[in-house]
Amino acid sequence: MRFDVVDRPGVLAEIAAAMRDANVSIESLLQMEEDADDKAMISIVTHEGEERCVNAAVEALSASPTLRSEPMVMRILGN
Repeated sequence: MRFDVVDRPGVLAEIAAAMRDANVSIESLLQMEEDADDKAMISIVTHEGEERCVNAAVEALSASPTLRSEPMVMRILGN
């Protein structure tokens, strides 16, 4: 999952809470500050789980004013 967000306190907590509420477990997370306009990119890899849960988390975040664009989700298939 990739989120382009406003770089300010509480944004990561908001995303983590949406994941928790949707029963999505985070395996790894990377936050990178972008150069201009107080922007950051948050990239999340989740543990294996149900796609409907990921969709619920994205839906919960879709109206957030902290997102600068639509979240991106890419399915990664394991072995």
